[in-house]
Amino acid sequence: MRLTFRVQVLLALLSFVSSLLVAVVAGVLSHGAGAPVAGAVLYGGGAFIGWMTLSVTVLTALGLLGHHNHPDE
Repeated sequence: MRLTFRVQVLLALLSFVSSLLVAVVAGVLSHGAGAPVAGAVLYGGGAFIGWMTLSVTVLTALGLLGHHNHPDE
């Protein structure tokens, strides 16, 4: 199934927002466990990168990202 470009942008935006949520939760939990603020921000950044990479990889493997319909096809 090939999705339109707009749907693919929405999926990428959903991946970004979910990654942001994971990063905030990871940072807050890290800070709550005793890490300094700078360490918690770095931990959250690592969680963001990890989750975003996983999300985009899974969406691409499922064929939901990477190809879009051209109007002349």
